[in-house]
Amino acid sequence: MMYQRAPSDLTETSLHGTIMSVIAMVSVSTLFLLETKAYFSTTLGTDLSLHNNDDDQRIQLNFDITMMDLPCEHAQVDVYSSVGFEKNVTSNIVKYPVDEDGVRQRFEARDWHQNDVELWDPAVPETINDLHVDGEDAISLNGESFPYALKQFPFLFVKFYTNDCNNCKDLAPTWEALGEVVTDTSMHIVDEYMEGKDMDSYEYSDDEYEAAVNHMAPVLVTKFSCSMYPDICKSQGIRQYPTMRIYVDGEAKGDFNGHRTVMELAHWLAHIEAEHREPGELKMQKVVEHATERTVRNEEEKEWNDALAGYRSPWGSWNITKHPGCQVTGHVLVDKAPGKFLIHAQSYGHDIAAQMTNLSHIVHHFSFGDTEAQAHIIDQGLSGMPSGFASSLHPMDGNVYVTGELHQAYHHHLRVIATEFGEGNILKWTRERVERVYRILQNSQLSTYRSHIVPEAKFSYDMSPIAMSYLQESRSWYDYLTGVLAIIGGTFTVMGMMDSGLSNLLKKKPRYY
Repeated sequence: MMYQRAPSDLTETSLHGTIMSVIAMVSVSTLFLLETKAYFSTTLGTDLSLHNNDDDQRIQLNFDITMMDLPCEHAQVDVYSSVGFEKNVTSNIVKYPVDEDGVRQRFEARDWHQNDVELWDPAVPETINDLHVDGEDAISLNGESFPYALKQFPFLFVKFYTNDCNNCKDLAPTWEALGEVVTDTSMHIVDEYMEGKDMDSYEYSDDEYEAAVNHMAPVLVTKFSCSMYPDICKSQGIRQYPTMRIYVDGEAKGDFNGHRTVMELAHWLAHIEAEHREPGELKMQKVVEHATERTVRNEEEKEWNDALAGYRSPWGSWNITKHPGCQVTGHVLVDKAPGKFLIHAQSYGHDIAAQMTNLSHIVHHFSFGDTEAQAHIIDQGLSGMPSGFASSLHPMDGNVYVTGELHQAYHHHLRVIATEFGEGNILKWTRERVERVYRILQNSQLSTYRSHIVPEAKFSYDMSPIAMSYLQESRSWYDYLTGVLAIIGGTFTVMGMMDSGLSNLLKKKPRYY
């Protein structure tokens, strides 16, 4: 037999043997429980590997950013990468206007492509030179006459422009035609007034008559060059060209952003006048009538303009604030290649004033990958996960980036590291049950632009070629069984050796006489 049992008459029960047996049983039981607990628990191991892009060539970029001083109609999202680009991305993106106090409006802003907005009046076929043959009706203001006009004229309509603005050049004939319509209306008003007072027009000089026309004008149509007087335009907060702004009693009351036609401009001015003049003082309706005679070519167009007159009201977007903002939120799909995500000022119908563009922004959220997978990994609270792991998935959240000087904007440089979670044996055979999130190593720098370049909020990203894997590892059954047998055999072996040693120490030695 392999294991033999000693006869009972050769064994001896002792106190220290009993104690050692109890200790052995307690040790075996404790170690058995610990081994069983370890078998049913998992550990979080780590592994490094080359990032595999074969499963999906694109990745979701999630963002929620408030542009503190950029209106929604100018906030454009572009995505560039080494394999392609997308400009003016609108799919899966929502824009909310933010007022100058930082309060988000409840309505969504229109994504203003402006392809459906007329940038000049097709009913004005003349060139600007043809219209200037009999003089300029849209008065040119300078640095001295502009503040004078603000004080002297209760209704002042100003077109702010620059010499190199193509949209301003396209609008010039329409604006001059509006000036002609207002001048003709004023002349009719003056003539009617003189007829009512039995006044002889020959008693007054041309200068006196012109002064009377300007004084009786429902609104003074003017233009102001921001190329020649940039400081005044800066003080007025002009951010784009052309800007068509109405001043009432020296205060700015709104910018026109509708169809750039004489009829549309006249209707808008009539609504602005109705808000600030008593019913018996209204004059702009006569301008609308003269504009109809000037631009409406047939009876059908006249009926159409009359039908739309009730809808031409000063929209909320026409009411300006000093610093309107925009919250841009959503997601875009980007290539898994070095690229950049941009939010910048762009307009189809305006030239942006580079020196007045402020790209200060608040990052509420910015991350890559599936947001549900991020939340699931964080909620699991896996033991062994490095400290700060959750925040590394979106390290920019809550950060505010304010530019204190002109021609500046923040550039964010991001290294994106794929991080996978799964069971150790699963990663070897299949990737269907693996959850993947993306950690971000972020660095932000304040960049300075040249005076003629419009700043942009730039998020440059680069996918790391190395992927980190966190493996939930558990022990196999044969490891557990081997451990249990080792505990039993090792415990009794050790205890037997200790018992034998104590027996030899405690055994009485014989005396010799």
